[in-house]
Amino acid sequence: METETGKSSAPQGRRGGIKFVLLHHGGCDSGGFHYRIDANGRVDAELDESERGQHPRSIGIVVEGDFDAEAPNDVQLAELRRLLLKLKLRYPAAELGAHRQVRGGVETTCPGRRFPMKALAEWSRTGLLDERDEVLRRDFEAQYSKI
Repeated sequence: METETGKSSAPQGRRGGIKFVLLHHGGCDSGGFHYRIDANGRVDAELDESERGQHPRSIGIVVEGDFDAEAPNDVQLAELRRLLLKLKLRYPAAELGAHRQVRGGVETTCPGRRFPMKALAEWSRTGLLDERDEVLRRDFEAQYSKI
């Protein structure tokens, strides 16, 4: 993101490795996210993963919508799961979290009361790991079946 002077307005640099993938909703959107998922499920990269977003040592994802008022749609959740799989392959030690867990003294419900955070966190501990392992197995077999 550039300002009128041509300098980046994004926070510079990152200290340490990626520790968290933090989820936000549009009702808490103040910028500084690495990825945005719109209502149609389109995923847009906003910051390079090497840049610091709102929270240090994290990749920030904002899902458009106010999830205090309504739940995200199935398309958004499917694309979020696909993105989380890609990120888990790149950052195996990263844990999934909600903005409300790292709020810095500010009260927030982000990513929203109707966001299925509990179910998504459970999936990230089981189903996500199974999907990651399947991708790694397929890649391994594809690579070594050609020898």
